[in-house]
Order: sequence, then structure tokens, then C-alpha cells
Amino acid sequence: MKYGDLIQFEPIETVVQLRDADEVTRARQLVSTYVISDEMAERLTNLVFPQLQFDSPSDNKALLIVGNYGTGKSHLMSVISSIAEHEALLSVLNNEKVAASAQTIAGKFKVVRREIGSTTMSLRDIVTFYLEEALNDMGVIYTFPGASQIPSNKPAFEEMMASFQAVFPDHGLLLVVDELLEYLRTRKDQELILDLNFLREVGEVCKYLRFRFIAGVQEAIFDSPRFIHMADQLRRVKDRFEQILIVRKDVKFVVAERLLKKTGEQQVKIREYLMPFAKFYGHMNERMDEFVRLFPVHPDYIDVFEQIRVVEKREILKTLSYAMKELLNEEVPTDRTRGYSL
Repeated sequence: MKYGDLIQFEPIETVVQLRDADEVTRARQLVSTYVISDEMAERLTNLVFPQLQFDSPSDNKALLIVGNYGTGKSHLMSVISSIAEHEALLSVLNNEKVAASAQTIAGKFKVVRREIGSTTMSLRDIVTFYLEEALNDMGVIYTFPGASQIPSNKPAFEEMMASFQAVFPDHGLLLVVDELLEYLRTRKDQELILDLNFLREVGEVCKYLRFRFIAGVQEAIFDSPRFIHMADQLRRVKDRFEQILIVRKDVKFVVAERLLKKTGEQQVKIREYLMPFAKFYGHMNERMDEFVRLFPVHPDYIDVFEQIRVVEKREILKTLSYAMKELLNEEVPTDRTRGYSL
């Protein structure tokens, strides 16, 4: 019996880029392949969609999607923004509860997706450039005044949305930006203060305009040691943002339900195979269901992977995918457990 006989292996070898979702066929694929843990379903239905919707008056805030490299952050942002843009994609979402909740935002937005690269531009200049460029493509002509010409950015966003809704009266405008934290880490203190103040203003306009903002970051900005000396500015930004964390349980769910999915019959065979070795592993009996679902990956592998600091720890799903691809045609040993990190 080979490892390939015990799992329904689906490789994850391509890192999702946020702008992949600009193309509707690719967006459909991204939505249909995204697996949702129960915990993530709760975050989407109770936090993400209520903050994005604009039909019911609410204290809407901007959103930060927080996840390490390779944990599905860009995939999640692509899914959320694709549903917001295309109502028809609800039919391919792999969670009925989430699909029902997502009806409050489905197809109700024009979406602008962008990634911040290596630049010395201010965050305000980046955001206004992206918005002007995208709005022009939509047939909406609006130019933001220069930063030195206005005391506050909120009136400019109000004017922008008035121009937008003159063309799209029934839609909201959603701006999704990836790699925000990498950008902020490059900023000098005075520049960073201005960037954070602008970020606060962006969060504030989400409260009363049909403008919404989602940013992807590798770690929680508000807990980052890099910005601890900016505590006052961060506190004000935090008041206007909600954070959606991609945690270990979410990553394990993706591994179990997509990368290493198993039929009921395969799970029975794996359980029978592991039982004789249970006495050699601490708490295997108590965690047998988890060992079976993640076989042949040790359940603690993901926890340990996230703690690695001596090398760049990127793309855990790709790392496991490549390793499993090599293992599929190997025979499962009967005298020992030899799986990848098990």
C-alpha cells in the first residue's frame, strides 16, 4: 500500500496573487477551491460581511486580513472581493452558511485590487493613485487634491464617492490592498506617522460612505514591536479597523480538507495503521482523529513551522505540497511511521 492510496492529494503549488481575481474565470476557481473551517466561517459571517455591507446602518470599519506567508491570506482576500464583485460566485462557495450570509454583499461592489511594491511614495499617494487609475477605467473621472492643499482627506473621499455613485448609484467601492505591512516597515518615523493618520482617515470614512477598505498584512500591526513607539497613532487606527486572523487551525483545516483529503474508507485504514504506534507518541490516542485527518503530516508540524525564525518561513502549504508529491509513490512501511514529519 502506497501513501497515494490513503489520501486524495490535491497539490497547492501556486501562490495566489491578489490581482488573479480580476479575471472572472480565475476568480471562480479561487472561490470554488477555498476551504473554510468552522472558525473562519464564524469570522466571515459575524465580522467580515457585517462590516462590508452598506444596506443596514452600522458602525462600519475597515478590515485587516492577518496571516503569515503561504497561509492563504491573499486567497481569502480574493474570495471576499470576488463575491463582493460577482453575485453568481455564491453558487461555488464551499460553505452554505457562509454563502447565505454573503448575500448581504454579493455583487454589490466595484472592486479595486492592488499590491504595494517597493516604493518611496506616501501611503496617501499610493491609495489615491490606485483609486484614480481604477475609477478612470470605470468611467468615473475624479482627481484627489494634493496633500498640501487640504487639511483633511475625508472631504476628498466624500467627493470621490459622489462622483462614483453618479455613475454607479447602486454599488459600493471596495479597495483591497496586499503587502501593507511590508510597505509600512520601510517607512521612517515621520513618514509613518503621516501614513498611520491617513490609514485612520480611511477607516473613518468607511463608517458613513459606501467605500470599504481591506488590507493584507503578515502580522498584526497593532501588536508589532516595529511600531511600539507609535502607540498613540496605532490606538487611533485600531479603533477604526477590525482584524481577521488566519490561525493555525485554519491552516490545518486546509491541509486536511484540500491538500490531504481522505475518504471514510481511507480514514479507517489510516486509523488501523496508526493504532499500533500510538503508545510511542505522546497523546496520540487522545488526538487520533487529528492524526488521521492530517496523515502523514504530524499535527504539530504546522505549530513548529510557524515558530521557525532562523530561516525565512514562507509558504507552508507549498512546502507540504511539494513534500507530499515526492511521497505519494512510496510504500507505507509496516514496522514504523515514516511519513513526512510524522
